[in-house]
Order: sequence, then structure tokens, then C-alpha cells
Amino acid sequence: MKTVFLFLKNSLFISDLLKTNYIKYLSEKYRVVIFSNTISLESVQAGEYFSSPNVEYVNWRVQNPKLFAIFKFLRMACMHELDRLPSMKIYYNSRPFRRDKRARLLRFLSWPLAPLLTIDFFTKLETIFTCHVSLFQDYVKKYQPVLVITATPGIQVFDAEAIILAKKFKILTLATNFSWDNLTAFKAVRVRKPDYLFVWNKIIQEAALAVHYFSPQRVYITGSTRFDKYFDDSHPIIDRNKFLLSKNLDPNKKTILFATVASGNCPYQLTVLQAILKARQIGELPPVNVLVRLHPFNGGESYRDIQDEPDFYLEKAGREVKIQSGESRIEMDQADFINLKSTLAHTDININYKSTISLESFIFDKPVVNFIDPTAPFQNNYYYQEGSYYYPLVKEGAVTVAVDNNELIKIINTYLANPKIGSASRQKIANSFFASQDGSAYKRNVDFLEKIVAV
Repeated sequence: MKTVFLFLKNSLFISDLLKTNYIKYLSEKYRVVIFSNTISLESVQAGEYFSSPNVEYVNWRVQNPKLFAIFKFLRMACMHELDRLPSMKIYYNSRPFRRDKRARLLRFLSWPLAPLLTIDFFTKLETIFTCHVSLFQDYVKKYQPVLVITATPGIQVFDAEAIILAKKFKILTLATNFSWDNLTAFKAVRVRKPDYLFVWNKIIQEAALAVHYFSPQRVYITGSTRFDKYFDDSHPIIDRNKFLLSKNLDPNKKTILFATVASGNCPYQLTVLQAILKARQIGELPPVNVLVRLHPFNGGESYRDIQDEPDFYLEKAGREVKIQSGESRIEMDQADFINLKSTLAHTDININYKSTISLESFIFDKPVVNFIDPTAPFQNNYYYQEGSYYYPLVKEGAVTVAVDNNELIKIINTYLANPKIGSASRQKIANSFFASQDGSAYKRNVDFLEKIVAV
């Protein structure tokens, strides 16, 4: 049986690949060695993660953290290959970059060398300077892997080093579970091009070809294991009355879903939520339930003062688990997959700050309203600018953008009165982003490996 190495750190990716059918099916075809710095052997033995004779868990930490920190800075400052992306134009005009004198100086000095300072060039340098590979070499000798699989194409340091180490040992690499913004947002300068990409849909495939010049023969459309649950009947939707009552919400009222993003991405979102609650209190909104779903990377500390609001429920995504460092994180499991699916099915409108959950709401034909963050004008410009990953949703009218809280309240009232407004646009985007709607993306993902390892 052939062996593959799977590198996973981020709790979202662990949820997508280790809490779903993916790992079970993968281990039926291959011996899988999972490298993670957060999954303890004790938690595996306790049954918190999938266990099989074909699966082994290895405690792994980044071997060259300082090196990759340096190259992250150099890539952001000196690389010009992706300057045509709207995200990069926004970043280089942002306050953090303009305040960094060293970065601005390097960017100025690097202009004459712009044609040379590419993603491939920096990846070659990282491959040369990456050291402390003896431990990785021991695992390579022991298992003889045919493939190294990461979630992202090197966006995260954990994935980046895995790809670089694989390149040093001439092992094929695959990015299998990255998100829709990884190839076109400002983080795209941190891509370390793996040999193969598995992508959600044709839109992301085209970005891989046009922006990063991947060969068409190396980019496969598999769908996303993250969204399989929505099309899989083994994840049943909870009865509406039972669902709302379980959250102390009134089944006789319509329900607004307020989905947060990670804490640091939009602190302003709390102000928006407070405006919605105030509008409900003074009658500008009808009596409605408000269900707040916190992003896995949002601890919710700033929301404590509003938890006692009537017809209001605040919940974390998934469940809290302890990791090796002693810290905690949120992971989704079977129960929360069903909870999220039921949440989207039984809420009437989704309010968020340009989140992936917009796409998920389209599956259930639920209106989505985004809001402008006045504290982050550069980001706002990016999201609504042609070329950004979020722009197709805006262009098609699948989401409505509120420029201020007063307009937000008006839009909410409009959708509550007529939720079918924009339905055709939402369906069009859903069909584009969820090209396969059979709940079997995980299976295609694994089956396509045969085409790679047979090369």
C-alpha cells in the first residue's frame, strides 16, 4: 500500500479532512501519516480523531520558523509578480504597509529586479536555505511517501515548509483544501506552488491558470469536502421548531442569522449587530429572532454584554478542544455539521462581513446582506472591485451591500417581506461555486490521487 503524508494544523482544515468521510476513504486506499502540532496522541486514543491501522499521527512542528518569517516579509515587500491583483494594490496603499519604512524601502529598491523576483524565485531560495531536514528525512526513509498533501498551497507556514521539504526530497506535492481567496487575495504572494492543486470549481481553476500559471493538467476540479455535508442526506436537517426551541428562540418569529468573521478581521461587526438589536427594540425591525454564530477564530468575548437580549442566541461554531500547547481551539464535528446545515435552512436572512458563509446560504436560497466597515475603506474597495474573489457575488446581485446601518435596516425589512428577491442570482452563483452537488467531493478528491501518484 502506498503512503501519503498529510500536513494539517489549522482547525478548519482538520475539521474538513479529519472529521468527515475524507480521512476514512483516504485510509482505505493509502497508508496516511498525519503531521500536526495540535493533535495529541492522547486525543487520538480517546477517539476524538479517526483511528485506523492505516493511519498514523505524528507530532510535528515547523523546523524553520525564523526563515519563513523572513521570507514572508521579503515576499510581501519585494515581489512584483502579482501587483496586477486588486488585493495587492489595496495592500500597498494600506496603513500597515505605508507605516513600515523598511518594507517601503525594499519595495522601491527591488523595482529594477521585478522580473526576477517571482513566486518561483523565492520558493527556490527557500528550498536552498531550509535546513534541519534530518527529522523529515527519517520519516521519508521510514515510510517512502509517494505524495505530500497540504491544505493550502503554502499560504500558511506549516504548509509552506511541508511543500519545501517535499521539493528537497523530490516528492510530489498537492494542495487539497484551500479556500476561494488563497490565489487572488494579498496572501497569494505567500504561495509555494505545489505540483498539483485540487480546487472547488472552474472559477478557482481559472485563477490558478491565469494568475499563477499552473499547467491545466495539474489542476483538478474536485469540489470541496467542506461543503459535502450540505448535499449529503446522512447529515439531516433538524425540525425547525425543535431547532429554534433548542436555542430559546421563538418558532413563530422569523430569524436573522448574524455570522461573524474572525475577531481581528472586522471589529466593526459588533457595532452592526448592536444596531440591528436597537432597531428591533425601537420597532424599526419587526419582532425577530437574532441568532449569532461566532467564527471558529472569534472567541466572542466582546459579545458578552448583549447575551441577555430577548429572542437572542449566541453560539460558537463546533466544540472547544484542547491542543498540545494547552490552549484551546474550535473544531467542527458531526453534531455541528448538522447544526450549521439546520441553521442555514431555518434562518430567514444572513448578515455577514463578506464571509464564505454567504456561499453556503445560497444553497438554501437565503438572502445575504453584507455591510461596509467604515474603519477599513481599503478592504471595502477591494472586496467590491473587479478581480477580487468576492466580486462575482456582488456583480451578479447575489448579495446586497449596505453602505451604512440605516440602509442595512431597510434592506433587512425588504428581504423579510420578500425573501425571493435576488433568488435567481443566488442560484446562479451557487451553481457556479458548487459545480458538484452530490456530497461526494471527498471521494473525487481521493480518487484523483491515482492520476497523480501514477505519474
